[in-house]
Amino acid sequence: MADASPDPREMIKQHIALRAAVEKNPRYHVDAYRFICEAVEYTCTKLGGRRDVSGRELLEGICELALSRFGYLARIVFEHWGITRTDDFGEMVFILVEVGLLGKSPRDSMADFHEVFGLREALDERYQIDLGEAQQEEAPE
Repeated sequence: MADASPDPREMIKQHIALRAAVEKNPRYHVDAYRFICEAVEYTCTKLGGRRDVSGRELLEGICELALSRFGYLARIVFEHWGITRTDDFGEMVFILVEVGLLGKSPRDSMADFHEVFGLREALDERYQIDLGEAQQEEAPE
């Protein structure tokens, strides 16, 4: 049976690269850069393992993951991390490419992230409370 624990060398390598990303642009919190890496994995998995995703696809995946992880507070978490627009994600993605944590194709560009949608509206409007479980718990037997 394979050991599922992360390789300590890979963890150190990622930690050093994330610190390098923060040094390149300290406007964004280290957790924001880490979240982008997780969102890339989430989006690739959601798209059937495809490794080359568009800026818009990644932005959609970022919003979905943020809403599932942070719920209604997703926008506030992003603002705390220094993120207020889709362009911010593009800046972080390309910094993560520079430090070696992400790859890119020749057709990828910062323009892929420029004003794709209003982040505030996208997060606030997409948030939904699932009442299904609550209604099932309250249903008389």
